[in-house]
Amino acid sequence: MKKIPFVWAALGLALLPWRSAQAATGPGEALFVTHCAPCHGRDGRLGRNGAHNLTQSNLTAFGRSYLVQNGLGKMPAFKKQLSPLAIEQVVQYSLTLK
Repeated sequence: MKKIPFVWAALGLALLPWRSAQAATGPGEALFVTHCAPCHGRDGRLGRNGAHNLTQSNLTAFGRSYLVQNGLGKMPAFKKQLSPLAIEQVVQYSLTLK
């Protein structure tokens, strides 16, 4: 019986690096995967439906925020689906794509 708590503790310690990596990327990555990756891809390079390669974009955070909120061309507007905070998180995550 004493081995069971040890096993759970060992498993918890083994998962710490995974949880830390998840926390480091934050909610912006999860939002990006849900709302943006279907066209832009997880790495920002997919280009489905005419989506731009985000790794080559020269848009600032302000420009990206405007596009996420209002859309342009085939890109839909997300201001009704995402809160201002969520949009900021997605934009900040998109800026990390290289």
